[in-house]
Amino acid sequence: MRSEIESSTWQTNLSRFGRRNKMRPTRLEILGPDREVASDFWLEDGLLLVGIDLEMDGNRNPNIEIMLQAPVGTNKSHMTHTVAGVKRVELETSDGRDDALEIEDREGAITIMRFESEAWSRDLCTPLLQK
Repeated sequence: MRSEIESSTWQTNLSRFGRRNKMRPTRLEILGPDREVASDFWLEDGLLLVGIDLEMDGNRNPNIEIMLQAPVGTNKSHMTHTVAGVKRVELETSDGRDDALEIEDREGAITIMRFESEAWSRDLCTPLLQK
């Protein structure tokens, strides 16, 4: 099920979302404003969600920061992705569990954070842990 989060509740809902999904493996995708295949790309996959924050930027639209870190024992690092000028936030759920968060910026680009299967993430990291 997909539902838009009202902007007046972004702070509360993003805080709850971050607590519910802390340390879940993610996959971060950017879809450009033109929605063309050429502007659709992945920033990362397999990093763990550490936190998500809403920051107000004066009179401009708010920014959302997504903080991610590598699973223990891997050679990956960490990253923070900022979506500036947020216009819309949607949550996708199924069976009472969060599947994805979609954030649209003022330019029309969409950041989609999907959650990877934890079993898939463990399988991906196993060879790295054995080195």
